[in-house]
Amino acid sequence: MNNLHENYPTIPLFAYGTLKKNEIAFDHVENLIDNVVDVHLEGYEIGIRDSLPVIFEAPNSRVKGELLFPREGLEKEFWKVVNEFEGSNLYTQKSLEIKNGDNRTQKCLAFVGRREKARGYSRLKEEAWTSKFDPYLAYSFPLLFAEISKIESESLPADMYKEYWRYMNVLQEKFLLLTVILEHIALLVIGTHDSTGPNARITRLGETSAWNLAYERVKQNPGITRIKIKDAKKLKYKYGNDNAEEAISAYYQVRSNLSHQGKSGGFDDCELMYACLIDLSMIMKEYLKIKINDIESQWRKLGVNIL
Repeated sequence: MNNLHENYPTIPLFAYGTLKKNEIAFDHVENLIDNVVDVHLEGYEIGIRDSLPVIFEAPNSRVKGELLFPREGLEKEFWKVVNEFEGSNLYTQKSLEIKNGDNRTQKCLAFVGRREKARGYSRLKEEAWTSKFDPYLAYSFPLLFAEISKIESESLPADMYKEYWRYMNVLQEKFLLLTVILEHIALLVIGTHDSTGPNARITRLGETSAWNLAYERVKQNPGITRIKIKDAKKLKYKYGNDNAEEAISAYYQVRSNLSHQGKSGGFDDCELMYACLIDLSMIMKEYLKIKINDIESQWRKLGVNIL
């Protein structure tokens, strides 16, 4: 990536996605900025590509965002954090001029879409992106959570083939979709750094204070079922859920183990899958409530009671 900020170290970043103030990844830069100014970028449109917000040039369009001004003396650290967060696969840096609230022109840098829009691109009707209306978080998760809440615990030995797989198919289907949403959350929060894959992002998500707080809330009420998870490749116990950091890795390992031997941790697979499904969904619910202001109001609009 051509790091334009090296030539303009003190100019602001035009943020239109997860790095905006009060957004899901603002923690990365909160202590590195001096000021935040609401602005509109003319001649661009905003949409979703690879489940992430992205902007492209478009006549007669505009994007609502914010200018993040790096704190004096912390400019180098600010741009290092931003570059690592954005990566170079999906975005490229571009120098832009934008009018601030005083109608004065301000030079800034923005991460715009790299290459063409591609088939997976979907333009937003609105001028702004927010995690509160992210499709996975605003619609898919609450609907899935409501479905999970209706599942009752069953203990079936694996040799009861028909009934066992009737139940396991439901659990695995819900769990795989749940972990897809977890991966999406980790992508929004941790970013698209070139050297960071899904497993690393999941691990880093588990190290955040918000994930720890969500885990503790569920641990206190209604409680978390203790589990031990084997690595399917080595068939040795490797993961537990005694704390927040271990728990997220354990639940994600279950996802990896679904089509392999080695899931059971001292009790039947049905019980293991049910415990993981319920507890992970509860932690994710609390996490989203912590990170996204008033997302509960969006969930209520769906007519599902998951609060």
